[in-house]
Amino acid sequence: MHPTRRQLIQFGLGGLVLLSWPRFSLSDNTRACHLSPEQTAGPFYLEDALLRQDITDGKPGTALRLQFEVLQLDGCHPLGDAALEIWHCDAQGAYSGAGSDSASRFLRGVQITDDDGRAEFRSIIPGYYPGRTNHVHLKVHLSERDIHTGQLYFPESVIRPAMAKAPYSLPGQDWTRLEQDYIFRRQQGEQSMAELVADGDGFIARLTLVVDTHANA
Repeated sequence: MHPTRRQLIQFGLGGLVLLSWPRFSLSDNTRACHLSPEQTAGPFYLEDALLRQDITDGKPGTALRLQFEVLQLDGCHPLGDAALEIWHCDAQGAYSGAGSDSASRFLRGVQITDDDGRAEFRSIIPGYYPGRTNHVHLKVHLSERDIHTGQLYFPESVIRPAMAKAPYSLPGQDWTRLEQDYIFRRQQGEQSMAELVADGDGFIARLTLVVDTHANA
């Protein structure tokens, strides 16, 4: 049985040695340690995400590797042994744990950052729904504290072709673009835009998070 996020925080399990991708292409001379903006967790957050790297659970969609680098606001140093939790909707805009899927936990998971502050997930590009463009929710937990709640967004020009095809295209519903997303507009979404690069038939999304380790102390 996989430990839940709550168990990870309680027992302080160490990081998983899974990652081999290179450090982000930010020069040490130019990297500015600006606090990542807080954004709403939304109504679909659950407390029982599992420790796992692949959160797909067989859901169809464009393959996506999500690579995060978590840095401390003080000194811009990597933050290791933090629990990074993500969750997002499927290609049709539905979340697990809600409605008829109340018992499911697809597209949710937790990873522990390594000594370089890195964590990686395997998933699919999330879909969209009225009022919300494609996005990934995330939280950073340190010990028993939630020190950051945010979201990740995707460059429109890169994901646009996928949104016009199955399983993303929705009859009678237009793709919700960034400019139509009220959270993106009101909560500094432009600072949470992932770097997106091709990876075979899918993509790699990379995002650096800068968090305040003293938050909610």
